[in-house]
Amino acid sequence: MLTRVTRDGRSIIAEPSKCAGCVTCMLRCSFRIDSKFSLSRSRIRVERQSGRADEFAVSFTTDCDACLICARYCPYGALIATKEEQEV
Repeated sequence: MLTRVTRDGRSIIAEPSKCAGCVTCMLRCSFRIDSKFSLSRSRIRVERQSGRADEFAVSFTTDCDACLICARYCPYGALIATKEEQEV
């Protein structure tokens, strides 16, 4: 199952099957927002699936502005960043 957020021509596609639960994306997001590492302030959520040790759900809050920082730092390729080309 894929999860996607799109804002201002930028999209982030999450592929939970590739997620290892490292929360690097959450930490990078929160640092961008507050200049502090805080999982609770992140606009992306990574949650372990109930009863499954190696499966995670990835979602985005409504405050996510699709800045792409989470995808840039995902070490497992679970987040894919795309930008739409704008016509001139």
